[in-house]
Amino acid sequence: MPQELGGEPNPRLLLFAAPGETHRFLPPSRAFKRRTRLVNSLLGSWPIVFGSGSWLEAHLVARLAMASRQPNLRGCGITEQEVWDLVQQELERDNASAPLVVLCDSLAADQGWGLTQRLRGLSPALQVIVLVQNDQWITAACLNDCQAQAIVHAESFGTGVVIRALQALRRGQTYRDLRIRERQVLQGLVRGLSNKQIAQEAEIATTTARDYVSRLCRRLGAANRTQVVTRAIALGLVEHRG
Repeated sequence: MPQELGGEPNPRLLLFAAPGETHRFLPPSRAFKRRTRLVNSLLGSWPIVFGSGSWLEAHLVARLAMASRQPNLRGCGITEQEVWDLVQQELERDNASAPLVVLCDSLAADQGWGLTQRLRGLSPALQVIVLVQNDQWITAACLNDCQAQAIVHAESFGTGVVIRALQALRRGQTYRDLRIRERQVLQGLVRGLSNKQIAQEAEIATTTARDYVSRLCRRLGAANRTQVVTRAIALGLVEHRG
């Protein structure tokens, strides 16, 4: 079980972690190596363009590609224009496949939504994954307007979510991280919405919203909706909007 420096379990780390997957980034472990091999095999021959508003992230991704000898990473951009140029260059190559574009929501003030729309206009075969690092802006309208085929929360890394997203893209399907939906439901609870109101906003069934609420109760050790909200605010999972 993950622990803080004082030795006590950290509920924030456990909230969205899958059972048995709480120690997720141990390179010597078999599970980590197995997931890494599977991700690499799914990436396959896709030319990859990465975009992030962080110089550090872009640099580390480029360095990791070199270290792991992954020649299909075409480049890492830290601005929308850089990502756009890298994608266009790839599409102009002879016999080139449409790239997989991985965008962090730190890339732009609109979380990369506008760039995603423009990129999808370049080629119908182009695939986009958006990595969510700050989920406070997520709403049903944002999710519905986003043209990325996959949306993955960065805090889900290590639970197999990247594998599931890539598998969906390979099948020509879209993918939305479960954690994104749970965040919407949690925000609805903080605002005092009923299951029906949460379902309407998230555009899911009322029974699905109910199931999400029950899951949040279990993961936070809460007896009811009020306790879910109290504990989520205390843990800093959401902001109080009262």
